[in-house]
Amino acid sequence: MSSDSVYKAVLLDHFHNPRNKGELDDMEMVKRGSNPRCGDEIEVGIASSSGVLEMVRFRGRGCSICLASASMMTECTSGLKVPQARQLIANLLQWFSNTDNEAAPDENLAALGAIRLHPARKKCVLLAWQALDETLDGIEARSEANKV
Repeated sequence: MSSDSVYKAVLLDHFHNPRNKGELDDMEMVKRGSNPRCGDEIEVGIASSSGVLEMVRFRGRGCSICLASASMMTECTSGLKVPQARQLIANLLQWFSNTDNEAAPDENLAALGAIRLHPARKKCVLLAWQALDETLDGIEARSEANKV
């Protein structure tokens, strides 16, 4: 089995069996991202404590790549400290902006590498990650406001 076949299987598994997809009512902060061009709509919610992302969850609808990426994002970021999550987001954005054969920012995201060669699908992958970044902005802003 080729690595492309394995990666495709991983993406399809995350699409058909998304991790951490569900209601966001109990989340501390929720942000939305949408891609009107292809109809993807994702909301990302975070429950955190002491700067640690205790739970990252999403809901929404979209193409298989968008939903698989959101599922993978929740698995890779749950349990991280905010700066670690920010660094992972930055590394992922860098990885997608440079299509050389460099390694994935996290081995659990390697399956997304096949999408890097298709610029039209880049937004599908990054939508949930950008919503997560905005969610982190909201949590940090709230934390700063509580210090005053």
